[in-house]
Amino acid sequence: MFRGVVVLAWLVLACRSFAAESPKVVLFTGADPIQPAALVQLEAIRKQLDASPLQGAEVFLETLDGFRFGSENLTPEFLALMKKKYAHQHVDLVIGLGNYAADFSIKNHAEVWPGAPVLLSSVPEDWLSQRSLPDGFSTVPYRIDVAKTLSIAQALQPEAHRLVVVGGNADVDLRFVKRVVEAAEKNKAQWSVIEEWTGLPLNELQRRLALLDRNWAVVYTTMYRDRDGRRYFPYQAVAPMVEASHVPIYGWYSVYLKYGLTAGAVYDMEENGRKTGEVASSVLRGGHVEVSALPALPERCVANLSEFDRLGLSVSRLPSACRLVNPPPSVFREYRGTVVTLLGVLLAQSVTIAALLTQRRQRRRAEAEAGERRNDLARAARLATVGELSASIAHEVGQPLGAILSNADAADLLLTSSPANAEEVHEILADVRRDALRANEVVVRLRALLAKQSVSFSAMNLDETLTQSLPLIEPEARRRCITVKMLLNAGNVKIFGDRVQIQQILLNLALNSMDAMQHTAPDERVLSISTRLLDSGIELVVADRGHGLPAGAATRLFEPFFTTKAHGMGLGLSIVRAIAEAHHGRVNAAERNGGGTVISLTLPLWNGLREAGIEGGSRTAMDRTVNSTGRAAKS
Repeated sequence: MFRGVVVLAWLVLACRSFAAESPKVVLFTGADPIQPAALVQLEAIRKQLDASPLQGAEVFLETLDGFRFGSENLTPEFLALMKKKYAHQHVDLVIGLGNYAADFSIKNHAEVWPGAPVLLSSVPEDWLSQRSLPDGFSTVPYRIDVAKTLSIAQALQPEAHRLVVVGGNADVDLRFVKRVVEAAEKNKAQWSVIEEWTGLPLNELQRRLALLDRNWAVVYTTMYRDRDGRRYFPYQAVAPMVEASHVPIYGWYSVYLKYGLTAGAVYDMEENGRKTGEVASSVLRGGHVEVSALPALPERCVANLSEFDRLGLSVSRLPSACRLVNPPPSVFREYRGTVVTLLGVLLAQSVTIAALLTQRRQRRRAEAEAGERRNDLARAARLATVGELSASIAHEVGQPLGAILSNADAADLLLTSSPANAEEVHEILADVRRDALRANEVVVRLRALLAKQSVSFSAMNLDETLTQSLPLIEPEARRRCITVKMLLNAGNVKIFGDRVQIQQILLNLALNSMDAMQHTAPDERVLSISTRLLDSGIELVVADRGHGLPAGAATRLFEPFFTTKAHGMGLGLSIVRAIAEAHHGRVNAAERNGGGTVISLTLPLWNGLREAGIEGGSRTAMDRTVNSTGRAAKS
């Protein structure tokens, strides 16, 4: 039973809600509604009404263009039309905009819209103070502060002492001009000359404005009609005046600013419309607004920045609270999104470039450090090689030193005998010189091999370098009873490389071959070193008759720390491969027919590298080998 009562009550309320009509509002304007000031105001009012919690208001627009045509002759016919139009319409609110609409509403609202509340807006505060409003009337007044606009002109043009007041020939135009003149006359110290230009046609107005200099300031009021009877909307005169004038033009309507008005104590039509819509919504909801409770909307200092640049005015002379509008066009303002995107892209690119440059510096530093480690490791390998050759080198140096000692003793005996044989002494001295040179050559070769030096690539003859390196390995070969056979057929063709590194390759390969023949019969110990010219390079072959390669060792023979010797470190052949790759060459190992091992090194010709645009050996491969060797050693 209770549930049925609730449902019935809900249905009754729903029916009443659907039966309720939308509030009806008459928007009554005393000016043509298509002029910008009226449009801005009407749009703001409609937006507030639509945003109110009430159902969407039904709005009727009425206009009495009293500013351009006057209202005295139109009122009787207009009143009859309004009475007939709204005779059977219930109106919830009348909004009168402007003086002419306010006058008509005060006099005739009881006949046209009896009982409907009336809201007057865009009515001057001083106009309202001279009238007594009927019950049910609310107001949103505004204030035009002519003196404040004149003070802005004085601040921006302190040198100006002449004032021109421009207006039309309609009643409202003449009233505004008179008001400005009266305000200016109170300040004779600033304005020594005050001229009224009323009702001038636009062409005549432009001609006069073009003749003004910096001693003049211009205040524009309104122009609804000129002396020839031509009708205007006030905003239409602003742009032609600004185009012709070389001095600032001041006023108090916000809509003038976008057409070039310089500055003024501005009355904002959009703010008026917004406030009017708020009060209208309150009245429609049943609220009562006292006339005295609504103060006049304030005027605010507003300046047009685009005109400041054109006229050379200083923004610093404006009051501190002055709002700046219409900044000059700029790429950033016109294309803010695009500019921000481009700046973001440029910033990202800059960060990327900086990171790449940092990475490049770090890579170069790492390459330099790797190069130093490579050189140190190669030098250490050479020291180790020389250590292995120490016995042979000592023997090789000891022989000439022993011969020198024997020859010195012989020369001493000859010099003490009588008579001394000068010819034999000269022969002995020649032998001493020869043996000394022989020992010196061994020391010089060792010093060149062991010296710490940077890698230096140059065009070099491979056969000549191998021949110069032979004395370093021959003593060790003799000590081990190994026969060295050299067959150099590369001729005068040159490669591009480092002489010391090529010598190190030969020493490493030769010592490995000698070690491999440790258990070979002495009469079969033969070390073969040969070169031959290929189509695109020179091949160096080092062959031995040793124990050969274990199964699977050929593919790993040149890896760091891989060795087939009991006490080997596994660095010699890995360095050989790194040096070969740094010279754009390659090295291979294979079993020799009849036993032993054959290691072949192929190096490109210098002419081929130069034609390919490579001026030196690439050290990347060698650095990689050295770095991997270093990492393995650390682990």
